Amino acid sequence: MHIPKIWTKASADCTNPNNETFQVSAWGWGQELEEAQHEASSRLARLVQRIRFGEPFPDAYSYGSRPVREEILETFDGTAGGQPDAVLTRNRYGAIVLNTARLLFLDVDLQPPSLTQRILSLFSASRSTGEAEAVAKLRKALQQFGGTTFRLYRTAAGLRVIAIDRAFDPEGSEAQALMQATGTDPCFARLCRVQKSFRARLTPKPWRCACPLPAGVHPRTDAALQRQFADWVGRYEQASNKHATCRYLETIGTGNCDAETERLIAVHDRIARCNEALPLA
Repeated sequence: MHIPKIWTKASADCTNPNNETFQVSAWGWGQELEEAQHEASSRLARLVQRIRFGEPFPDAYSYGSRPVREEILETFDGTAGGQPDAVLTRNRYGAIVLNTARLLFLDVDLQPPSLTQRILSLFSASRSTGEAEAVAKLRKALQQFGGTTFRLYRTAAGLRVIAIDRAFDPEGSEAQALMQATGTDPCFARLCRVQKSFRARLTPKPWRCACPLPAGVHPRTDAALQRQFADWVGRYEQASNKHATCRYLETIGTGNCDAETERLIAVHDRIARCNEALPLA
């Protein structure tokens, strides 16, 4: 997995051909401080050179174009040693995310139900027509991939899939083909390749549980900002405690999973509160 431990920023003043002066910054990342500082300095130098030659500022980095800048909360070492099997991080809006080296996650958004589907759902105690159709379509797509067993969950905006009885390579063609076949967000697929890992949000989005966004971004080096963020985490945990992130629906297939996979699924299900009767957020 390519999830940097260290992030650092380099800044400098530069002047463009019109003698306009700017202060610009660039982030660097790495597993050690020296590596992150070197990356930041190199990226800053390239940015300064562009401005001095009158080239436009580069577009903002899109989601999935580089590793995401997130605080590492916990690491789950592999049973065979070496690289970790999973890492818990906190994303830019404060939610906890499970990143995994081989345990495949897919999130598939559902289209908003049509008027007809909403009317039909009023007369059915089971899943809405739109959801049932989406589940059936997803089930069919999953069954095309070598008899793999999948756990299926409902999220606030769609469906989540976990492959439980075999490992997938985040950079591999099979994982990418599975994402394409199931309609997984292309940005998510690209991020999996960049970070060499799969990921799943485990706690609610703040705005779905009436909680404001946190102040600042990681890494928060200012002491006052750190205190504000610590206070925010307490508020967020209290607000999110009334919601689940996903709800278990069914298992597709009959395969068994190994002890390491069971451990990570247990972490996912416990933090996401998928077996509790709570509103999804």
